[in-house]
Amino acid sequence: MKRKSAKKPETSPVRHLQLELRELRRELRTTARVYAQRLERDLAVTTEALAEKLTREQLHRVRDIAMAVRNRRLRPEKGRRKDLRKIENLISDLRPLVDDE
Repeated sequence: MKRKSAKKPETSPVRHLQLELRELRRELRTTARVYAQRLERDLAVTTEALAEKLTREQLHRVRDIAMAVRNRRLRPEKGRRKDLRKIENLISDLRPLVDDE
């Protein structure tokens, strides 16, 4: 009897959950990396667009957006989803500067 149970693979719910959590951790890392890369790419595109000549209307929008970016209140050390949403929203607000060209 002992030999049969020794050869039988672990099928407990705990073992299954451990395996799923390991996979979830990998997916979290991948998702966070891709998300950050997308935001950084958007920032780079916007930065390049600002180097070009802007219309008067675009310059007014730049001032407004610059104030919003300057007045951001983030606490990155806390790792809050709320702060990530604020950053993503600020980057989204920059999008019209690039799209108008």
